[in-house]
Amino acid sequence: MKALEKAFLLLSLLVFAFVFPVHTLVIQDKEASYTTILGTAWMSIEYNHSVEHSEVIEIIEVNSSGMFVRKMLWKDFGAGLPEDIQGMEGDYYYKIVDQPLGKSLDYWFIPFNRAKIIVDNKTVLTPKGPELVHFRVKRCPIILILVGRC
Repeated sequence: MKALEKAFLLLSLLVFAFVFPVHTLVIQDKEASYTTILGTAWMSIEYNHSVEHSEVIEIIEVNSSGMFVRKMLWKDFGAGLPEDIQGMEGDYYYKIVDQPLGKSLDYWFIPFNRAKIIVDNKTVLTPKGPELVHFRVKRCPIILILVGRC
C-alpha cells in the first residue's frame, strides 16, 4: 500500500471511532454534568432523608440496559423508608433490592439533603441548591463525550 492509502485508511478508522456511539451514563444538574462510558458502573446516591433527617444510601448498578437498585441502607424508619429490614451493616439497616429503574431517572434534592452522587467510588456530583438531578443511560458518539456535549 502506498503511504497516501495508509494515511487515508488510518484517518477513516479514526473518524469512524470518534462517531461510533457507545453506551454512557450522563448525570446532570443545573450547574454540572458528568459522563462516563458504560460497561458496568456502580453508583450510590447518599443523602439525608427530608422528613426523618437520617442518612440513606441507595446502591444502583448501571449498564447498557439501564439502572437497577440493588441495595438500600438507612438509619431510621418512617415517611417512605423501608420497614422490611433484612439485616444490619454497621449502623445501617439494609435491604437487598432488585428493582429496575429504566434508562431515565430524576431526583429532586434540597440543600438539607446534602446529597452526594458517587460513581465507582468517586464523588461526581454534590447538588448545592434545590434542584432536579437527571440520570440518563444513552448512546452517544465518542467525539461528543470528549467535548462534553453528550
